[in-house]
Amino acid sequence: MSETRPRTFSRTALARLAVTTEAADASDRYRALAADGDHSPYGQPGELVDYAWRLAEQARAILQAAVVTERLAGTSWETIGENLGEISKQAAHERYGAAETVFRRAALMAWLVPGRADDQLGELADADAALARLTRWLQAPHQPPAAGADPGTRPASAVSEPLPPGYPEMSDTERAGLIIEAANLLTGVGTYKRAGVTEHERRDVELGLARRKVELYEAIAADRPDDTEHADLLAGARARLATLEGDELAARRSTRKDQS
Repeated sequence: MSETRPRTFSRTALARLAVTTEAADASDRYRALAADGDHSPYGQPGELVDYAWRLAEQARAILQAAVVTERLAGTSWETIGENLGEISKQAAHERYGAAETVFRRAALMAWLVPGRADDQLGELADADAALARLTRWLQAPHQPPAAGADPGTRPASAVSEPLPPGYPEMSDTERAGLIIEAANLLTGVGTYKRAGVTEHERRDVELGLARRKVELYEAIAADRPDDTEHADLLAGARARLATLEGDELAARRSTRKDQS
């Protein structure tokens, strides 16, 4: 049996999944807060305030993730500010602009270096599994969890089919944009003027960018076999990838030799 290849979700889909999974977790916690008896999460002095404070912190995290999702979907800072209590676009950007950059960079790095996606995105690194857990949660009857249990724990489930609305896979257009963005990340310009790559990250990012270029140009070549421009781009990308992989292999051999 052939192994199903994981889907590559758009960054907007990943950001929205961050909102919805956190909201599902919060919903369970609010149910627990409203419960009585064995389901009550509090009983000692101060525990009720502590639980409510944690929910307030979670609500702020959901709001931040919602702003990031809107930005990735193209919503202007002006519109976001209007919906944050009529604050200015400058104030909205000052409050949430850094969070947007952090998420953009994390999702880009996860796309370029899938082997380290967990470090960048946590549970969102396996978006199929996160979406499956969310789908299972939405379909299940909800009861307040027993005292002492984690209200946000939801078991994994099979991947839902078809893909639910609002969680699109990455398009070739977005891939092309991310390739340009990755080049900016490497050179530290534009959005990444203050958030470029470290020397430790550079080799992995260069390799990842070369692989993603080959992947995109191969997809375009398959759809448009007579497109000579992209055929040339594919040849160049493959040559660049071969050079980088050769350099990587040589570096590993040198490291092993030094360690022996």
